[in-house]
Amino acid sequence: MSEKVIVWGFGTEYDRFSKWLEPEVRKGNMEIEAILLNEENLLRSLDGIEVIGVEELLVREYDYLINMNQTDPAMIANILNMLKIPSWKVIPIKVFGLPCFDLKRWIKVKESRISIISHNCWGGYTYNSLGMEFLSPFINMFMEPKDYFRLLNHFDFYMKLPLHYIREGYEPVLKRNYPVAGLEDVTLYFNHYTDFESASVMWEKRKKRLNYENLFIEAIIDKKEELEDFLSLPYKNKIGFSTIPCREEQVIYFPILRNGYAQNKYDGNTWNFFNHMAMAGADECRQYDILKLLNGEKDYMRAEMYGMI
Repeated sequence: MSEKVIVWGFGTEYDRFSKWLEPEVRKGNMEIEAILLNEENLLRSLDGIEVIGVEELLVREYDYLINMNQTDPAMIANILNMLKIPSWKVIPIKVFGLPCFDLKRWIKVKESRISIISHNCWGGYTYNSLGMEFLSPFINMFMEPKDYFRLLNHFDFYMKLPLHYIREGYEPVLKRNYPVAGLEDVTLYFNHYTDFESASVMWEKRKKRLNYENLFIEAIIDKKEELEDFLSLPYKNKIGFSTIPCREEQVIYFPILRNGYAQNKYDGNTWNFFNHMAMAGADECRQYDILKLLNGEKDYMRAEMYGMI
């Protein structure tokens, strides 16, 4: 069944992004009911599609509103709020530019309310690139693998504990201090925050959104003992990005250390390599289909690299 959508954007933005929508129309995933322009115009139709004004959103039946507007997010948010259009009904145009994008798969992931648990920025970048709400507190922070796997093995216990302040850390890239906090004996580094209070507020807010019925665990693996710890985790849905050779189904082995690629481009920091791959619009090829991966489909790999086992 096709989703009925209204496309919202200025004329130039429609011209720029409309080609991203064509594959979904051809596949029968969606039908464009109308084009919404929020400036006065004399257009009755464009490309054979009816052109409407903002006020008509209140009387139209549609499944989703595709937001092409790039210039003034605050103004768009105000209009959506004024018209009482719920956020779940709005799809940002950027997701249609993702490699291998498929609207049906995207809707399935969104409706599943998946909570990504990550000890690095991969989870946050993935949510952001998909244009989805953060349904996890593991955002804008990192954990050392040893503490991360300890937390995952006793997840319910640690998530009931209050966050406590430990000390200040230093972020060399941003050149500022950040709060280091703890959950009993595990340490969390909130390197994208400037103070403990703001980090704690966001942690608690996002913790309430956790969907314990649909947890997806991600880890970056650089050592053999980390691989063993990851494989022993009691979770059905998980993925490990490993620089250690492995044939396990839930591990993607990247032989990037063999040719110096990561060292040259990312100063030897493999975390940066894998996190960069998850970013929307990054200049790193995403070698996996993120929607297939999060939906539990087996054929999520897009690439086969030299040196893979």
